[in-house]
Amino acid sequence: MSTTNDDTPVLRAAKAPVGVGSAPLVAQLLALLLIALGVVGVQEALVRTGAVQGSSWTRAVVRSVDGTRWTDPLVLAVGVVAVVLGMLLLPVGLLRRPRRSVALQAETGVHLRTKDLATIATSAVEGADAVTDVRVDASSRSLKVRATTVAANDRNVEIARGLEERLAASLDALEHTPRTKVYIRNEELS
Repeated sequence: MSTTNDDTPVLRAAKAPVGVGSAPLVAQLLALLLIALGVVGVQEALVRTGAVQGSSWTRAVVRSVDGTRWTDPLVLAVGVVAVVLGMLLLPVGLLRRPRRSVALQAETGVHLRTKDLATIATSAVEGADAVTDVRVDASSRSLKVRATTVAANDRNVEIARGLEERLAASLDALEHTPRTKVYIRNEELS
């Protein structure tokens, strides 16, 4: 921890939060596989102790693959499936997790989620002159504003400029201002 000029302690900046990525999906699939193996093991134990009548699932599987040689098409098919599945799962562990936040100008590492940035931007531009509807999509690098207006087409540039000015005040607190695109759609009154 460092201090400022007046000996007030300042916290170190936090790292930017990131999304969870695809790893939870793989973990859920592996958990289901382990549950299935556990069910097979319990069934085997119940059959061997005589608590359940019937044949063992593991014995049936072993009997069905008994005598299989490495040159059989089944071995090739299982190998190909295993390789393809492994190749599909490999990027899950290697890819970067997505960033779902933007940094604010602060010394302690304050971050704002991108969906909250979209909400703030929406509230900043709602109620603008001649704008009837606004939809904002935000990411860590860009902000897209889609506004519907009842004004004539020749006022689109003026309305877009007004929306950008309203957004500028809200985006000043961000460490890096995202690229802002304003799209205007004209709606005719009936």
